[in-house]
Amino acid sequence: MVFTDYMNSLSTEKKSEKAMMITRIAEACCKNETTVYNWIAGRLKPQALERKVICGVLNMSEEELFPWAKSGQQ
Repeated sequence: MVFTDYMNSLSTEKKSEKAMMITRIAEACCKNETTVYNWIAGRLKPQALERKVICGVLNMSEEELFPWAKSGQQ
């Protein structure tokens, strides 16, 4: 499941799982939440180090979350 699909599958209720995860990812990557929303929407792509941090937070592999990164499409 790619990053966008995973994030969009999370609950969106008030104080949602998705909102909390966006905050966690933003803090872990030292970015603001707007940047994370842009990553989810596909308007921006996280850099290599940010992808590794995201994978650590979500406990998922980079190949699973960011399959485009292995093909060199940045």
